[in-house]
Amino acid sequence: MEEVEKDFNAYIGTETGILKGVNLNQNAVIHKNFHKIKALERDQEITSMAWGNEDQTEILMGLRNQTIRTFDTTVKAFVSLRKISVGEGPIVSLARYDGVTITAVKSGQVTLWRGESSVEINALTSGEFLTRMRQDPASPNMIATGGKENELQVWDLEHPAEPIFQAKNVKPDMLQLRVPVWVSDIAFLEEKHCVAVSSRYKHVRLYDPQRQRRPVLSFEWEESPLTCINSVSSNCSQVLVGTAHGRIGLFDLRGKKPEVPLFAYKGFAGAVRDVVVHPKHPFVFSVSLDRFLRVHHLTTTKLLFKEYLKSRLNCLLVTDDLDVDDFIPPIQKPRKRKMKVSEAEPAKKPELANSKIPDNDWESLTK
Repeated sequence: MEEVEKDFNAYIGTETGILKGVNLNQNAVIHKNFHKIKALERDQEITSMAWGNEDQTEILMGLRNQTIRTFDTTVKAFVSLRKISVGEGPIVSLARYDGVTITAVKSGQVTLWRGESSVEINALTSGEFLTRMRQDPASPNMIATGGKENELQVWDLEHPAEPIFQAKNVKPDMLQLRVPVWVSDIAFLEEKHCVAVSSRYKHVRLYDPQRQRRPVLSFEWEESPLTCINSVSSNCSQVLVGTAHGRIGLFDLRGKKPEVPLFAYKGFAGAVRDVVVHPKHPFVFSVSLDRFLRVHHLTTTKLLFKEYLKSRLNCLLVTDDLDVDDFIPPIQKPRKRKMKVSEAEPAKKPELANSKIPDNDWESLTK
């Protein structure tokens, strides 16, 4: 029992508002709800999650009703709750930088909270609504935002008055029609200053703010909206992209054929909501609307774990101190194959009692 309560490998937020802790290992997959299900309401849906500190002992959760809840992973309990009233719509993203909590809501307000004081950034000067805000892991003072008809923008939190980069749409298509914009997710690459985005209009785009405002690479994948994107920390130019039809592809944006996925991960029966590549080990974690948490191997694409979690899953966090031994399947003894009768010995010709038929005429009788 002590081993069970030790720690969880992953934490998952659901549409029903439940925070789930999951312990993945080869002996048994253990998951636990940290909410009382009867006390939950629809507006308590967990719409975003982020680590609250570098030690990964705090989890920040943004709810549909604009509430921020903090969960302590050491005591496995909720330790704080804060209601914000900024703009309209749910909290779409959360982050933490130098003691400042950063929230982004659907109506476009990005707010920096330090104690009771706050600084507000309007990230929706044009467009319909904000979809995503992401923090640069290498430079925590940098964030990027994007949404429907709202192009990618990069902000420096130390000088939040204006964005330091604002993307420009691609040129019109062959019919001279404007290409629509709907940023669904954002990923900072290990390659310095580069940002990749996925689009609900099937686009994968790569931006280099130091070179130009338009994307340096743009292509379409699959015939379904792209829902999420995440970078591979072990490779400075690779990203994983999830779709609304239940597919994940690994792309090398600096490769010879960046539009062709290096690997495809299958087995989903619903839209992929979130995908995380472990920073130290070649494991791909994903959650989808079919209520499953899946773990694939990054290069072999083998499905290592598949766990049904009963609720529709929205977002996912994975701990850095993952024990790789838990993900190595036990050595199985090869099964002995049963030999068929035809393999054991060749069939013999039947013997006929008192038969005077010569051996060379047997074949003519069996025709």
